[in-house]
Amino acid sequence: MKNRGMVLLTALLFLMIMLLMVASNLYISQLSMKSAQAAQQQLQLEYHALQRHLSQLNGLDPAELPLNTINLPACPGVYAAWSDAALQCELLFLETSMQSNNTPLVSRYNSLVLRKRVRLPEAAL
Repeated sequence: MKNRGMVLLTALLFLMIMLLMVASNLYISQLSMKSAQAAQQQLQLEYHALQRHLSQLNGLDPAELPLNTINLPACPGVYAAWSDAALQCELLFLETSMQSNNTPLVSRYNSLVLRKRVRLPEAAL
């Protein structure tokens, strides 16, 4: 009778250990799946933010002045050497930011755009 009790106790202990191992493996696989989904969502958000930012850069209308424009007193040296008086440069700061609704993911892209405008001398008018 003692041997049967010991075998039953050993079998129950073995089953308990196996159950804990299976449960921990399931929990680890669930965590890794959530981690992979979060990484995939971050990549998708980065892609969409970059796509929107590039479309804003390509669709930037030269006639429109964004609020965050800085008029430069002189153009950079590359342009200033040949047309300092006739060329006016502006520095535009373009920012695109996207945030995910369901998880706290944020993606942001910034660009500095140098816009050149030619000023005609008043004598030519």
